[in-house]
Amino acid sequence: MTKNLKKPFPDGYMKRVLYVDLTNKKISSKPLDAKMAEIFFGGRGLGIAFLVKHFTELNHSGKYKNAFSEVDPFSADNVVIIATSPTTGTRMPTSGRIHMNYKSPLTGAYGSTNSGGKWGVSFKKNGWDVMIITGKSDKPVYLAVSPGGTVIEDAAPLAEDDAVEMRRKLKKKYSNRAQVLSIGAGGRNLVRFASVMSDTGKALGRGGGGAVWGSKNLYAILAVSDPAARIGVAHPEGFDPKIKNSAMYHAKNKMDMGKFTKQENMFGILASMGSLGILGMVNNYNQLIHNNMQDTLHDPTRLNRITGEALRNHYRDTGAGKEKIKVKKGACFNCPIVCKRHTTLYDEQGRIVEEGEGPEFESTTLMGANLSIYDLPTIIRANHLANRYGLDTISLGATIAAFFELYEKIEEKKDHLSSLEKQFMEETASFVRTHGEPGFGKKELLLPVIHLIGRGSGIGKQLGQGSYRFCRRYGHPEYSMSVKGSELPAYDPRTSFSQALCYEMNNRGGCHLEGGYTAPQAYCAGFNEWPAHRIEGTPLISKNATLKNTVLDIIGACAYGSFSLGLDEYAGLVNAVTDEEHNSGTLNRIAQRTVTLERMFNHLCGLTDEDDWLPDRFYKEPIETGEGKMICDRENFRRMHLEYYRSMGWDDRGIPTGVTVKDMELEDFVPSLD
Repeated sequence: MTKNLKKPFPDGYMKRVLYVDLTNKKISSKPLDAKMAEIFFGGRGLGIAFLVKHFTELNHSGKYKNAFSEVDPFSADNVVIIATSPTTGTRMPTSGRIHMNYKSPLTGAYGSTNSGGKWGVSFKKNGWDVMIITGKSDKPVYLAVSPGGTVIEDAAPLAEDDAVEMRRKLKKKYSNRAQVLSIGAGGRNLVRFASVMSDTGKALGRGGGGAVWGSKNLYAILAVSDPAARIGVAHPEGFDPKIKNSAMYHAKNKMDMGKFTKQENMFGILASMGSLGILGMVNNYNQLIHNNMQDTLHDPTRLNRITGEALRNHYRDTGAGKEKIKVKKGACFNCPIVCKRHTTLYDEQGRIVEEGEGPEFESTTLMGANLSIYDLPTIIRANHLANRYGLDTISLGATIAAFFELYEKIEEKKDHLSSLEKQFMEETASFVRTHGEPGFGKKELLLPVIHLIGRGSGIGKQLGQGSYRFCRRYGHPEYSMSVKGSELPAYDPRTSFSQALCYEMNNRGGCHLEGGYTAPQAYCAGFNEWPAHRIEGTPLISKNATLKNTVLDIIGACAYGSFSLGLDEYAGLVNAVTDEEHNSGTLNRIAQRTVTLERMFNHLCGLTDEDDWLPDRFYKEPIETGEGKMICDRENFRRMHLEYYRSMGWDDRGIPTGVTVKDMELEDFVPSLD
């Protein structure tokens, strides 16, 4: 493969940025800055670069002393950035992903989320790399991106539709080829963990981006591309798996062998059972959360009702006269893993009552196992309802769990309540009268709670603030299982110290993806396996995981593929597209630059190293596992924090040093940190 030195811009880019000013109803475009593309590449990298640029320009406008901390996430001055990558829409496996950035209403700081599907491919084929949305419309609108141009349309006829129905109507109006991003009532009602939905069940889920759209009166963005449009790549032969030593040859061989990524006839976990196939494995290693992360103890008989095997075989194994679930496989753009599952729920008479995507592993755990609800039909109803409202199922399930535990703990001491606890009981009274007392294992409460949250009514209005604000309102923030205000996912941090550290260091708050996905490394990472409770060396393991997952977000690849492919394999695929000469080192450098700039954004928003801690529960309450009692030792974690900071080139307060800012070529991208 010979590098073409004559090209001023790498292949794979469309070299244009689409700007939408909702306040002034103005559409414009600018060339993508070549230097920005060079040092941030795409996806999450370009997203944080444009995010910082927007808030820096607000500072320069004189309207704010520090726009980063002063701008309300629901104000017109917040921004939405949607970025693709040079590899988006190419033959690189899982290359359909997009990244979205904004100031998060859930954390008050860095907002970041990622989704698969096909929208990004259609958007890019219209000639765009990035979309930047500013201002606020005075009425509901949606955007239509097509070869004929981009227009702002009246969304009043869609104002009462859920996210899935809105998609259906827009596809009917424009084209069945139209790809749609949409919000539901959760976004319109400013639920702080509202999602932007892609297709019928994929989501730009974390951090409340759907609520930012709702605050701008932006209800949907559809993209229709010319089917003949092509995205240029430098070396198409690099994607021919039949050519020995091509990038795709190496990638395919590894994916065909990986435990997560190999095909069903080779007993691949994801191909066989979708992401829910992970549940049993996670539970076998005592990591599966339970009852708001109080423990990881599940009755095996009950848990087996909600595993990947149970979902796959539900229709076959369920007797006559009972609700049944039929499952169909699905995949995102150019994905050989095929982890998506479309589910249809039939009632006792065989009539279809629910139909849609999911549930995924995280959704099933947070709205099932973590609530002691072990009933697949109930979980499927809850999952589809969350998709229609446009709600992040991780934050949704975790917030409901906090609600249930808070009620149980306050009820236990009801004769000696503080004023805030009395307020809680008063504000919960209507729910109790109508639906019964909140508590774990009560599947009949799940759908009513979701309805209240999505509609922003009753106790749902407070729950829609997220678990941290909800629990703090009543004097008990300790029952919020969150970091930086963002709820934790399905892996208990006491069972994997590397995952715990990644939760703490993640710039968008509690998350197993952007900060590094290390929980399974104790048992399914091949030669990369790492002891779950080791301290020495864990900060470097967590740092490397952070950088690896950041690379995936930058190049637009799915995390599941990375269980088989290393960064050198991804670099080969990237080079086949761009004609550049990347390797794992250069990709890691772009990732470290990205993470560092995100950290600087959070610092400017007012976050400090005190926000880099798990809830007290994990340092005070041990859990029983097969290896005995496990707990996170605060002093050990304090030392790991310092080692992690220093490995990233940050000072002992977690602030990037001047040397690091210069070395990462970030001097022109942020205002002074003084």
